[in-house]
Amino acid sequence: MHIVAIHSLEKDRETYAPALASALGMTMYEALSRLRSPGNGPFTIGVFAEQDRAVQMEEKLRSAGFNALILTQGEIDAELSPLIVRKFELKENELAVVTETGESLRISFQNVSLILRGIGIVRGTSTETVKNRSVSLGRAVLSGGLMLTKTTKTVQEVATEERTAFFNLYAEGIPLLIFRENALLYDSLGTALQPSRALNFTYLIAELRRRCPDAQYDERLLTRPAQVALLGPTLNPEEHLGVGTALLAKTLLNLRARSRSGA
Repeated sequence: MHIVAIHSLEKDRETYAPALASALGMTMYEALSRLRSPGNGPFTIGVFAEQDRAVQMEEKLRSAGFNALILTQGEIDAELSPLIVRKFELKENELAVVTETGESLRISFQNVSLILRGIGIVRGTSTETVKNRSVSLGRAVLSGGLMLTKTTKTVQEVATEERTAFFNLYAEGIPLLIFRENALLYDSLGTALQPSRALNFTYLIAELRRRCPDAQYDERLLTRPAQVALLGPTLNPEEHLGVGTALLAKTLLNLRARSRSGA
């Protein structure tokens, strides 16, 4: 899967509707619907199995006057394989973390480029024991009618879904790190420890923003409407939020690099 998106839309974006409709072969109504999404992008315009087709569409959009980019399958795969943080410690000049797999990393605050906050669904499995009662004629005969039923136990796996707050941390020379509110241990906060996970999570984000003043911060993915606007009508947030975070991160980091280079 390769994603083509437009971003950095101007205030008079509706004047681009004819160009967008022509480039994508859609109706004016459909083009206006995409251009009227809140914010200035990125907005997913096309989803392609082949990268060549994505490149062709990107070129058409650029020729029509749009800022366009491609999110490749490789970039999506990298976003969907993050290091999940279990423990953390806010040191004087760096953030120390331990991942779910036991890997230890240290990240200098000055190397943090982007903190991307959102709410998503974490899927997993759990086991539960199901008890079933049924009539047992054999037991009734043996007990003289005192025991008419028997109980059987079955252990089965059950799919689970949990909405959880998270933020992705992007830093130079470090793989993507994801911090999930309900998966973190907060004991390293010491005297700053708050009475709930939500408060501790909010405190951690506030501290990182304070200690990483040069890092970009974005929280548009906290709402489903913003997630839908980003992913477009083809991809739903419940299944493809990782695509959305990858697309938003690439756009913001590209714009950051361009701004710093003066381009």
